[in-house]
Amino acid sequence: MAILLPCIEFETSASEAVSLQRIAGWTLTAVGARLWLTEESGGRDIWLRPGDRHVVVGAGKVVVESWPAANAAADLPARVRLAPPTARCRRRWKLPRLWPRQSLIGCN
Repeated sequence: MAILLPCIEFETSASEAVSLQRIAGWTLTAVGARLWLTEESGGRDIWLRPGDRHVVVGAGKVVVESWPAANAAADLPARVRLAPPTARCRRRWKLPRLWPRQSLIGCN
């Protein structure tokens, strides 16, 4: 039997940034598009290509934006997958807050 981790996905266009809070230990994955992100008090920018992952270290705010390629259509949204830390799957956890509000797409 395979046990799949719960996760959520959302899309962000090239013209908007999404701010996430309280996601220390969560994994962000770029799904099908490139992403730029930065963590509050982290002091560095992180660029993810499709399939790349980043585990959030700090407990502060994380800002995520689409990072379109020079030859790609800039109006296509970038999809981001968020997966909670494995240890939290045994306990209750809350979905992070997303700004601006977006419709969430559940995944298995």
